[in-house]
Formats: sequence, C-alpha cells, structure tokens
Amino acid sequence: MLPSSGRAWGNLLLLDPPPQQAATSFGASLWRLPKFPGAGQSQTSLLPAFEWRDEKGLFVSTDSGVGWNMSRHKETQFGLRLWPQLGRHSSDVPPGVGAVGPRLQAEAFANHAPFEALLLQSGLLVGAGQHHDGVQLELGVTSGVPIGKDLLGIGLSTTWANGPYRSSYFGITPEQGTASGLAAFNSGAGWTDRCLTLSFEHRFSPHWRFDMQAFKVFFARRVTESPLDIRSRQQVATTSIWHDF
Repeated sequence: MLPSSGRAWGNLLLLDPPPQQAATSFGASLWRLPKFPGAGQSQTSLLPAFEWRDEKGLFVSTDSGVGWNMSRHKETQFGLRLWPQLGRHSSDVPPGVGAVGPRLQAEAFANHAPFEALLLQSGLLVGAGQHHDGVQLELGVTSGVPIGKDLLGIGLSTTWANGPYRSSYFGITPEQGTASGLAAFNSGAGWTDRCLTLSFEHRFSPHWRFDMQAFKVFFARRVTESPLDIRSRQQVATTSIWHDF
C-alpha cells in the first residue's frame, strides 16, 4: 500500500480508504513552501496539524483540505475538495506589478490503482489567479519502493494551466509593463511544470506516526522566460508527526 503521506501539500491527492468509523488525529507540521509560484525564496512555518475523516469519505485536514472522497472502493478515489493557492505580495515583485491574493480553489480529483503499488492520479482545480478564473489540470503517477516494513512513495506529475492562471503568476500585462518598466509578457496557456515527489510514512506505535513529503518542481521554459525572474526549479517540503485517537 502506498504511504498516505502522499496526500500532503500539492494538487494531487493520495487518500487512505474511509475508516469504519470517524477518526481524528492531531499533531504538528513543519512546512517549507515557496513564497509564491516560481519564487526563489521560501518560507518555513511550524504549525499545528489536524485531520478528521469519517466512514462516508468526508475529510477535514491541514494536509489535504476539506473534501469528500465519494468512492467506496480501495483501488479508486474520486470526489471534490477545497484547497488553497499561495498568494503573492506586492513587495515580492517589482513596483507596479501588484499582488495576487491567496485563493481558495475547488478541485475535482480522480485516482485509480490498477496494481497494488501503482496509482494513477488526476486533479482539476479552478479559482486561482488574479480574477479567480485560473484553471489547472494535474496528471501524475505514484509508485513505491519498500524500505523495511515501510514504503517510500515516488511520484511524477505534470501540470497544465490556462492563460489567466499563467498570466497572473508569470505574465506582465501592458498596464503592468507601463507601471513597472518591465517588458510585457504573455505566457499563454500550456504545460507549466513537471514535478518529482518523494513521500514516506513510518508508524512508531498504533497511535503515533511520522510522515514527510518533498517536491522538486521543474518549470517549463516558457514560464522561466518571464521578466519576473521565475526560477527554473522550486522545492517544497513538509514533515508531520501525528497522534491518532
């Protein structure tokens, strides 16, 4: 079975099957996240962690948002969730470009495991961007490598985004160009990045567990041509310790 820590910070989900009865977990998470999509600087935060799941597939979690896994089959997951998109402060870009506030995205997700240690994943997200009209489609595959009694999850994914999303985070409109002195840049719609993900979970006892996930994002060439100095690579990492009640 793939490590459930694969559900952590990202657009693709890896969920455990719904429990036989409602289950709650508390803990702490250390997050290292980019300041905004494509940023060279990161921010590190130590935050409380919470997760609640019930037998109907509903979930509320600091790792995976608020949603509903409608499937009753272990090998298939599909449903809806709400998930945040990082914002961008005006101080993070040249004067005149402006901020993009944090956004709450709606996501439809669908996963299927044709084999025990192979999961095909997909997620369609809407609601990000300057005018809440950004759309992202992420497709991925996750497998696992045994490490003793544990399993290291290895995932590959790619993301397509529409014009409004890419323009909000990577583009420069003519108005922004006039105000900032930067050349106008239309990034258009297209494939935005490729991502390598490593995920791991270890259970110390029936009630205590540790999980981690690390992402290495490789942005598409068109994105890195932006005058906003978008980095070609970006790292994300989360580490959590949980107590299951």
